Amino acid sequence: MEFVCPRCKGELGDFTCTPCSLEFPVICGIPDFRLFADPYIDIEADRAKGVALEAATRRMGFAEAVRHYYSITPDDPADLAVSWTARALAEVEIARSMLAYGEAGPVLDVGCSTGAALIAAGGGVGVDVAFRWLVLGRLRLREAGVSGTLVCANAEHLPFASDSGFRVVSFDTLEHLRDAELALREMRRVGESLLLTSNNRWAPLPEPHVHLWGVGWLPRRWQAKYVAWRRSDLLPYRIRLRSAAEGERVARLALWAGARTEAAPLYAPQLGSPAQAMLRCYRAIRRWPMMRWIGPRWMLRG
Repeated sequence: MEFVCPRCKGELGDFTCTPCSLEFPVICGIPDFRLFADPYIDIEADRAKGVALEAATRRMGFAEAVRHYYSITPDDPADLAVSWTARALAEVEIARSMLAYGEAGPVLDVGCSTGAALIAAGGGVGVDVAFRWLVLGRLRLREAGVSGTLVCANAEHLPFASDSGFRVVSFDTLEHLRDAELALREMRRVGESLLLTSNNRWAPLPEPHVHLWGVGWLPRRWQAKYVAWRRSDLLPYRIRLRSAAEGERVARLALWAGARTEAAPLYAPQLGSPAQAMLRCYRAIRRWPMMRWIGPRWMLRG
């Protein structure tokens, strides 16, 4: 596919933007269009980790590769790594269920991680700021026999031409972004429809990333200190959970016409039978008005 400069949106010649004096490398078959790093690792270290991952996991299956990733990432506590691994392995089934709520059309998954939504959709384009996860995504796509394009880029600066006609999806990514409104404007620039989910700040449940109670209910200026106090083994907390109303407001500022939120359906095939029964009950009542405010996750369509 053809790309544009993520900064000026001009044409690229051999992955080089002459007006911006920027060159974008292709590493492990993945073009890297990032203008800034993700919050947890700098760009060069991320590339080096991705190259090492590709070499180490060449003969592994995806599940083994994910476990290998956490074994070489001591910054991620072991108890959370177990939970995150189980979630990663279930993501294709989760994405398949969620895509049913979106529109038809070619998929662009912003914050694609290891490409589960592309497998569920049978192809498409996936963007993520974490190069190391895209390396594992190439393995996952190859293992599934699905052809998809993986691109390393910032959600706030997408390297695609305007009006590309994408069916944009973005699952649980918004809370990690540096500038959510700018990212949603970029999604609007390249997309025709949007299906987005995000974890709800006001859900009366443990914070889903660090599994601590009460984080979202604190003033934002206290949240990082609270998480550091409770879990000194975690990297600094940089997540910004939003309510459904906040998400809708940001989407409308980004010019998504008719943006509307509701409590999102929840799927967690990695959990056991008692949890599945509870999830079925939740899905039966998620459209009750109060669930928009307190449901674990909200969904936005535009």
